[in-house]
Amino acid sequence: MNPIDSSTRMLVMARGKALEWLREELRTLEVRIPLTEGCLRELVKEADRTAIQTAGASTQSYVERLRQQLSRCAQFVQRWTGSDDRIGAHTEEGLQSLVRIARSYSLPRPWKLSDPIVVEYRRMVPSYWKWASDLEARG
Repeated sequence: MNPIDSSTRMLVMARGKALEWLREELRTLEVRIPLTEGCLRELVKEADRTAIQTAGASTQSYVERLRQQLSRCAQFVQRWTGSDDRIGAHTEEGLQSLVRIARSYSLPRPWKLSDPIVVEYRRMVPSYWKWASDLEARG
């Protein structure tokens, strides 16, 4: 990372702009689940780490890479809290750390119930035989 990106990173992180940008992305994607400060900070740290790692392979500035990674984190949160699709290391590359964060902060997932299906149940013996056999003759 070049010195300009390094000093820009220090300013962005010190002023809390990354956290503000993440909240803005979540609002834009209409994520209604309240996230704790700790969870948001972990997501920002993950986005920062990924933006630093991709510095050599990209011609973009640090701020552009960071905003891109924050957008990716917000999209992940939206997908995690909005659907019960299988998300994990085997589905998409690079999501292991985001899945770990979501699980460690217990981000809720919706449950999709299966459609009810009528199944016929045939009894071999009429049901009244069972309870009628328990009665004793009173006399």
